[in-house]
Amino acid sequence: MKTLLWQEGFKLLRKKSTYWVTIVLAGLVFGSALLSRMYPKTFPAQLFFTSSFGATTWVVFVMIAACATSLSMEFQYGTIKELIYQQYSRGTILISKWLIMLAYSIYLYAMTGVVALLGKIVLVNDKFSLGDTGTYTYHLTFLEQWLATIGSSFITLWFILSIVFLFATLFRTSTTAVTVGIVMFFTFNIISTLMFKLIDKYHWFKWNPFNFLNYSNQIVDPTRHTLTLLSDNQLFFGSLVYTLFFLCIGLLFFRRRNV
Repeated sequence: MKTLLWQEGFKLLRKKSTYWVTIVLAGLVFGSALLSRMYPKTFPAQLFFTSSFGATTWVVFVMIAACATSLSMEFQYGTIKELIYQQYSRGTILISKWLIMLAYSIYLYAMTGVVALLGKIVLVNDKFSLGDTGTYTYHLTFLEQWLATIGSSFITLWFILSIVFLFATLFRTSTTAVTVGIVMFFTFNIISTLMFKLIDKYHWFKWNPFNFLNYSNQIVDPTRHTLTLLSDNQLFFGSLVYTLFFLCIGLLFFRRRNV
């Protein structure tokens, strides 16, 4: 396992895109902070800061692409055969990819969080204090709201990535896997209104996996529980259960897939 982790980490660090992602994300975060400074009415600094100036959304797209390509490219270029011939079990191969992507996602959240703090201090420090509370923070300070948003969005991110890994085990090209992952992310936003209507009519439908993607949204907006019909704890533990479920299904498919 240690050798596989080293190999996967080495592959990630060898990609130029890994470094470009850091530069681009840092630039986007700082740029958003600058917009909040220049156009405070259009881009309220307090609201933007709680999502690390939009970074929590951008990281989702980066990680969808990273997770999908980390697995599907092994099949696309035939390198998966080399790993199997080295007497590594398929389960060990896939788990090593999960762990490296987990470390990568933690890095991206930490990096964008630090840049967001710097952007706040350098550009919009006079707009609000981290200890202040706002009308939309529901008695939480901006610091508490920011940390809650980061934590809840990380849980939701890995729920999404568990499905991306599942699809990546089914497709041989990285482009298809990435496309499916991104389409799924946007599809949720499109069908959410219809889903809430079904939940209101059929309460048992609240346990469908798409509803648990609302976890990060409900942490930010507690009134959303009237739509999800689930508590924060139910969404949290349900998200973890579904994440493990989809990862296990993906592992099962990966073990049975022809190489």
